Amino acid sequence: MAILIVGGDYITSFKQVVANQHSMPVEHWDGRKKEFNKRSLPNKIRLVVVICDYVSHRLALSIKEKAKQRGIPLLFCHRSVNELKHKLQHIYSADQEDCCHFFQ
Repeated sequence: MAILIVGGDYITSFKQVVANQHSMPVEHWDGRKKEFNKRSLPNKIRLVVVICDYVSHRLALSIKEKAKQRGIPLLFCHRSVNELKHKLQHIYSADQEDCCHFFQ
């Protein structure tokens, strides 16, 4: 099980936030190349975080579609670590049982 972060070049702070809250490995796609539109999501992914400031509209829509087809939770955020923290906490508070199912 892992978390996929799409977008951004330097995501060390994002990795730390995710590691502190979920203690899962993080996979990163920078999204700079067109090939990312055609990539399929790995089977081990349990959450996708898209950093909107660094990806094209086409890639964001492609990731959204793929996550929806597989029932994987998806977060869109800007380059703000605080926004990511807030959204991750909101997922937990919205529906604790369903969310825990995804992260175990």
